[in-house]
Amino acid sequence: MPMKLAFIGDNDLPSVENDSRFAKEHGFEGLEYNYWGGFRDLTADTVNQMAAIHKKHGVRACMFGIWGWNHLSPDAKERKEAHAMLDRAIGFAKTLRAEVLVTGAGDIPGEPIGRKVTEFVKVFTPILKRIRKAGLKPAFYAVHGASFLDSLEAYERVWEHVPDLKIKFDPANWRHHGDDYLAVVQRYGHKIGYVHIKEHLYKDGHLVSQPAAGMGDIEWGKVMAFLYEHNYDGWLSIEPHGPVWSRGVMREKLLLLTKKYIGQFLV
Repeated sequence: MPMKLAFIGDNDLPSVENDSRFAKEHGFEGLEYNYWGGFRDLTADTVNQMAAIHKKHGVRACMFGIWGWNHLSPDAKERKEAHAMLDRAIGFAKTLRAEVLVTGAGDIPGEPIGRKVTEFVKVFTPILKRIRKAGLKPAFYAVHGASFLDSLEAYERVWEHVPDLKIKFDPANWRHHGDDYLAVVQRYGHKIGYVHIKEHLYKDGHLVSQPAAGMGDIEWGKVMAFLYEHNYDGWLSIEPHGPVWSRGVMREKLLLLTKKYIGQFLV
């Protein structure tokens, strides 16, 4: 199957309506939704309305993300709430008929990597079963948020126990973290379960803009080459980000310019 283009939608209902209409008009196949601490305020009624809007416009949710909750927290109350939020996310993602569920691995601050991996395997083995039973594909974001998966080494240690664990791959995040993002996709493209398209433009060593793909420093042609070499056939989700390109007319320009640029690599 060919790779499919999507973009991150805004979460309020008027924006879901506008983004669904825009996606349909301009040939995007999916919309992605992400939630941080405010996720606790999301209701089933709102999610049902989102699903109805998608149906009306003939678009779908490709990914549902829940970010920043520490599923490995040593604090029992914090961990319990994080797990409850993740269970709600599984249900809401299923309602939206999303394909992928993305979350963080959690963290145990101050503990060695081996201890973190052991706890992750214990905690997430049943959770991963629930995610897959709901018809969702789990993927884990990297190098930021409440997650000890902040390096290739951390993923490699987990893969020793959970070899089918997937990365939510964002080349710009890996680069900004100081890592070789091309090495990630070259070596482990078969471990990638979802891709973000976000551009970074650097000047004098500083991130100065996050424009449309192809206007910055991320080597998208090489990224796409390695994705093809690993037979990646999942979603490419465009992420409007930063103070200039993430809202209003500039957001729409970013989406259309990025779609045009990335489209040259799609068949």
